[in-house]
Amino acid sequence: MAFIEYSAEPELHDPVLVAAFGGWNDAADAATTAIKFLIESWKPLRFGEIDGEEFFLYTETRPSIQFAKGSLRKVVWPGGRFFAHTDPQIGHDIVLYLGPEPQLRWKTFTREFLRVCKHLHISEALLLGAFLANIPHSATVPISGFASHPALVERLNELDVRDSRYEGPTGIVGVLQDAFNQAHIPNASLWAAAPHYLAATPNIKVTAALLTYLNTFLGTDLDLHDIQSDAVRFDEQITTLVERDPEASAYVHKLEEQANALEDEEEEEDDDDDEDTDMVIHPDRTPGTGPLPSADSLIRSVEELLRKEREQQQQHSDDEDTNNT
Repeated sequence: MAFIEYSAEPELHDPVLVAAFGGWNDAADAATTAIKFLIESWKPLRFGEIDGEEFFLYTETRPSIQFAKGSLRKVVWPGGRFFAHTDPQIGHDIVLYLGPEPQLRWKTFTREFLRVCKHLHISEALLLGAFLANIPHSATVPISGFASHPALVERLNELDVRDSRYEGPTGIVGVLQDAFNQAHIPNASLWAAAPHYLAATPNIKVTAALLTYLNTFLGTDLDLHDIQSDAVRFDEQITTLVERDPEASAYVHKLEEQANALEDEEEEEDDDDDEDTDMVIHPDRTPGTGPLPSADSLIRSVEELLRKEREQQQQHSDDEDTNNT
């Protein structure tokens, strides 16, 4: 059975794969939004798609309907899509992959994904992910990672990406990295930590951080000015909203104090010896924060504030449209 549908056969030079999966590996939609940014920036050729029939429960990852001028246009089924971007200035081409994490038949999915990579002669792979952590939104986004090859490890070290030594439950990203290792395809991952109390909000600050590291890691020349400016505005907006709620403000200040204390401890450890210390924050696991107030009401409060803010902005936009007409 054919699981991969090719609509084109791109001619690629020493291609590098950059992939992200929605779902468990993608806190605050940060990793998949980074891939969407690349697609929007580069306008790459879409050349392949993984048929989702065997890999998704459609009651959980539902197909969507697209409309055009009020008429039913088509049904879009869940599935992963491959894109090709050629860039002679960086010496290699880039293959992008974007799709949800499969719910079924992971081993088959992994074999098919690897088959595409071998067909395209992928020289190395970079997987993006994001996870929830007990960190304040005001902090610099922590980036951790893993690499299978000494040269990639060195590139991560140059970016000051701390090595992730996480052990425990994993997502499709971890499974694919193991498959790349067995296939002797050099691979690395970049994981960004997102504040857990903003989990329901696409976090543009976390996405901007991932793109900044990716831009340097790949040696590309992305224009990140706009998204980095959006990240600053997003950060300021969240700070303003949090300060309106005393409980939310107290909670975030407590996280900031603990983050500063943690940073001081790491600096002291680095002064004691020259060996790298393990990342305190890992994918799929968040550090203990000690006695903190329950975050449930904070999460609801911030999300409610954000919802009201969006409604007000939409109403303001509608009023402007009415006045202009």
